[in-house]
Formats: sequence, C-alpha cells, structure tokens
Amino acid sequence: MQTESGNLTAGDGCSLFWKAWLPEGKPRAALHVIHGYAEHIDRYAFLVNQLLPAGYAVFGADHRGHGRSGGRRGHVSSFQDFIDDEKLFASTVVRPKFPGLPYVVLGHSMGSLIAMNYVEQFPEGVRALVLSGTGARPGPAVPKILVSLTRILSKIVPSLHVKSPLPPEFISRDPEVVRAYVNDPLVYNVITPRLAEQMNTFQAIGAGNAGRIRVPVLIQVGSLDTSFSGQKDLFDAMGSTDKTFRLYEGLKHEVYNELPEDRARVLADLNAWLDSHV
Repeated sequence: MQTESGNLTAGDGCSLFWKAWLPEGKPRAALHVIHGYAEHIDRYAFLVNQLLPAGYAVFGADHRGHGRSGGRRGHVSSFQDFIDDEKLFASTVVRPKFPGLPYVVLGHSMGSLIAMNYVEQFPEGVRALVLSGTGARPGPAVPKILVSLTRILSKIVPSLHVKSPLPPEFISRDPEVVRAYVNDPLVYNVITPRLAEQMNTFQAIGAGNAGRIRVPVLIQVGSLDTSFSGQKDLFDAMGSTDKTFRLYEGLKHEVYNELPEDRARVLADLNAWLDSHV
C-alpha cells in the first residue's frame, strides 16, 4: 500500500488537508470519500482495508473546520463551501491522479449531504454514488425545537460553540470504536448554530433535488441510526433507475465501523456493489 497526502488552498485561503491510499498496480476505480461532521478522513481505515486490496484507490480530504484542515472547529459560513472544496479536491487531486478511471463518490453522514448536493450540482464524470448514514430529514436525536432554534441563533450568534446533542454512543455498538472516537484528538463534540442550520438547509435542498441524480446509487443505513430519518423517502426520490437500498437491522449510524461481523457484511456489500458498477 502507498499513501500520499498534501494540502490544498481553497478560494478563500482556507488550507485543506487531503490523503490518498493507492493499491499496487493500476486501480480499477478512484473512490472519493467525503467524511462526516466532527471527524476526519483517517477514521475510514476499515473501508480502506476492504477496498484497497480489491484494487480501489481511496481519496479523502478533511473538511474545513475539521481534522487537519484550517478553519474554526465545527463551523462553516455556507454549506456550499464544503461542496466547492470537494469539487476543488476532485478536480485538482483525485481525477488528475488517474485520468480515465471510473470516478465514484461516497459520502457518510454530513458527508452524504455534501456528496448528494455535489453530484446534483456537478454530475459530469461521476460513475456512481454511495451514501451511508443518510436520510431526507434530521432524526429523533435532533429535536424539532432545536432545528428551529438553530435558524434563529444562526443569525444572532452564528459562530458560537455549543455542545453537540448527539452522545458518542450513537455511532456504533462496538465499544472499541466508540472509545477510539472519544479519545481521538481530531474529533470534537461542538457545533455552531450556523453549521447546524446550514446542514439542515442543505439536507432539505439535497433531498428536494434528488430526482436530478441519475447515476447508479447505493444507500447503506443502520436501523438504529437516530441522527437521520426519511432514508427510504430519500431513496425513492432518487432519479436513478439503478439504485440499491440496504437497511441493516440493529446497526447504528456508522455502518462501516460497527461490530466486526456486521461491518464485514456491510463492507462486503459495498465491495460487491462497486465491483458491479465500475
């Protein structure tokens, strides 16, 4: 295995850290992974360890305000900045590295919202789309009154740090995964009203425009995921005629980081689906 990393500079000067995991020989496809809120791209080791031996090159960047990238933690002025950053990463790093290879986008959690809006806005050259830990609406762990409150606070105190309403145990039933998450110095548990409001706004925009997505789609979600709802509604709204929905009973939010036997099944499903679409 070979790894590469570097930094990009976004249009507003924000530094964006990126990393790539490259297989031996020519890859069968380039997989652009878009990570979730309050985490970073190095948390996808199980996914990398599954797909790299299968011949996939895996790329990912830490979002602004996340991981080793610049910006205020847990904050964004506009969700469109995330989308534009991924477009910059794809056009300057991912796609030029292996021109002509199938290019697949995979987004998890908040990253699924970024990925969905990204493919809706910039569909050119995208072979397929994978979404995990996703949905059309906020889940039961995000009270409706909190969604309404963030709209107000986003205008008054947009960059104020507040504690995330989600406990770390929501991600997985694997205690080792939860422990590593809690102890990871690059993971945090704060969010700003502006980011929360923008996340909810672009979730609605992405779901509302899902009919524009015509590439093959795979959605993988856990039945015990409390951070999103409307997963099947989102799937039904997708415009693709080639789409697959996988609901995993008893799994939580991070289906790729669940208990060993469960994540092995989820990752095998992902691997098989990718193999049949690239």
